[in-house]
Amino acid sequence: MDRQGCGTIRIIYPTLLLNQYRPEKQQYLFEADYLTSFVNDPNFYKTYTFVQFQRSATEQHLKIFQHYVQHLRKFARVPIVYEIDDLLMDIPNWNYAASYYNNNPTPIFEMMKLVDGMTTSTEDLKKAYSPYCNNIQVIPNHLPKFIWGEVRPKHLRNPRELKDRPRIGWAGSENHFCNPKTKEFKEGLRGGDFGHKLMDFIRKTVDKYQWVLSGAFPVELEDVRDKIEHYGWVSIFQYPNHLKKLDLDICMAILQPCHFNDCKSNIKSLEYTVIGCPAVYSDASPYRDMTYVSNNDEEIIDYIERLAESIDLRKEVFEKDYAKVKEQLFWEDSENLWKYVNSYLALFGKKMRD
Repeated sequence: MDRQGCGTIRIIYPTLLLNQYRPEKQQYLFEADYLTSFVNDPNFYKTYTFVQFQRSATEQHLKIFQHYVQHLRKFARVPIVYEIDDLLMDIPNWNYAASYYNNNPTPIFEMMKLVDGMTTSTEDLKKAYSPYCNNIQVIPNHLPKFIWGEVRPKHLRNPRELKDRPRIGWAGSENHFCNPKTKEFKEGLRGGDFGHKLMDFIRKTVDKYQWVLSGAFPVELEDVRDKIEHYGWVSIFQYPNHLKKLDLDICMAILQPCHFNDCKSNIKSLEYTVIGCPAVYSDASPYRDMTYVSNNDEEIIDYIERLAESIDLRKEVFEKDYAKVKEQLFWEDSENLWKYVNSYLALFGKKMRD
């Protein structure tokens, strides 16, 4: 299990909540356990509704799948589910993950063919994986309110004067920037998800805006690193408080147009909304419903400048963004935990009674 990313977001958080969940409709009891080692005893699995593997991708993972299916499932009679929140194919060559996943697709596809069902975070992912598994349920991402806290709009939490430099933020991994070791970088592609014009805009406005990068830092901006706030990696449990403490006024979720990015979830729109910030989004599938959606660097820059120049506009855009994601925002709200369990049960033709 990926315990620093989607495994925590999509499995650990919701099942921690489910272990304490007592819905008003019915008194159900939920129990979820996490393993760091494979158990080779069919009796161990008999008390579970299903066994789940998350983000498995290697030849060794495939061998474990095969062993479970061939030697344990027929005795334990417990189905196996594959959970995935990423597209593990069609990864852009400049991406750090491309060299592994694009060259090793076979184990992933073979595992998908072996399982009884799959869960993904988006309809685009379901469509991409449908050739390998015909039983897939879409479970959107949500945030745990018990960690993130209530939504606190920036303009109410810590208002900043227009005369002050707006704090413009981005948060993400190095996979969003071009890997300097690739030929794409050497041939001048650079940037990755950040286009050339956006990079130049950031460089030219380091004295006008306070740029804040959390996570990765692009090598293309090394010459102005001392004028950009940069924060390195923090654990997923520290991340919500860390993001809130950045005290951002405007956020960015920038993606290059491609199949890989269209299959991403809208997790950044949830994170930016819960910290109370308006954001500028790229015109990729996960963000097309948001307010400021841009098709190119020129539009991204235009939207940033508009938001920087008007606090009233920031309030307006935030409120529209919040309305778009409010029902999806938290695991604890809108019966999202109930829907979560029913999505898994739907893989086996069952559901919890209303």
